[in-house]
Amino acid sequence: MPPSTFIVFLENIETNIALAYNTSIHMNENFIVGIVLAGGSSTRAKVNKLLLEVDRKPLISHTINTISPFVNKVIVVTGKYHNELCKIIQNCEIVFNSNHELGMFSSILTGVNKAIGKDVLIIPGDITNVSSTTIKALLSGSKAIRIPSFNGKTGHPVFIDKHYVELLSKEPIDYKLCDFIAKHNNDVEIIEVNDSFINFDVDTLDDYNKLRKEFTL
Repeated sequence: MPPSTFIVFLENIETNIALAYNTSIHMNENFIVGIVLAGGSSTRAKVNKLLLEVDRKPLISHTINTISPFVNKVIVVTGKYHNELCKIIQNCEIVFNSNHELGMFSSILTGVNKAIGKDVLIIPGDITNVSSTTIKALLSGSKAIRIPSFNGKTGHPVFIDKHYVELLSKEPIDYKLCDFIAKHNNDVEIIEVNDSFINFDVDTLDDYNKLRKEFTL
């Protein structure tokens, strides 16, 4: 075997060993499901805000792309605009919330019931630009429920470990996530981050225009 061929052979072996090592580590990590809440009616925006485009992509695509590198699977929970969203969402499991008119917690329940036994990262579909540093900080936390905070104000996404996911799934449909968090306050970790986007949701067209300006800075 020529020396150059032998070197390539050794490099291939090293590459395969590295891939096998990374795969074994990944298999030992907790399985995390990203749950994107997209069941709202966009009442204040008066249009389907999740299809509004920033940087030539719908808002919902930005949100999915934000969390995808950090989770094993993404579930998008839809509602009123199910058909429209299905046309643009790719590489995600899409679940229709038949109770979407009852509010956000009904969409949370729809999502977590598809993620029993898994850790979850919950984010509204219009929280589009959370930094990777923020998500890494959440995933590196130690408590069962982890919430980012910017300047003392909590936001999204919210991390909930698999044990509490099962408890969450048993709450009534008219409940609220903030009530669940308060009930389990001893197991909640507030993680301060330098990221104003954890609180930047798009409720109105004015919010949308502000977001567009942020993307062009």
